[in-house]
Amino acid sequence: MTKTKARKSVARQSSREIEGTEYRGKQAKTGNSLGFRFDRALFRSHPEFNGEVRAKVIAPGRMLVSVEATAVSRHPDDAVVAAFLAFLAKEMQREPQAIAPLDPNLTRRIDTLVDHVSVSSDEDLGDEALI
Repeated sequence: MTKTKARKSVARQSSREIEGTEYRGKQAKTGNSLGFRFDRALFRSHPEFNGEVRAKVIAPGRMLVSVEATAVSRHPDDAVVAAFLAFLAKEMQREPQAIAPLDPNLTRRIDTLVDHVSVSSDEDLGDEALI
């Protein structure tokens, strides 16, 4: 195998690790309704999906499926944030050596930037507030 092919292979492998395991499925008729059928491996690897789930279309051709019974899914508006936090937790477990403390110089710089900014935890940010 040439060095170029080896690099491409490693890049594809790293990309798959970041994205997670992919499970194949297709639309299927169930009674008078339509549903999705997925590989049995999905439910073996992730038994949390055996109960109630909720689906939210987040972009054309993209759907986020979350488990209904978890504490995170109690707030359906936070489904994307919950998915990101789950991804982050998985990455932290997979590569704990990549976790680094916050740089003290950056902390001082932030303190300087917000030194004279007044805030109130009771301030109403309105319906359009985003994090």
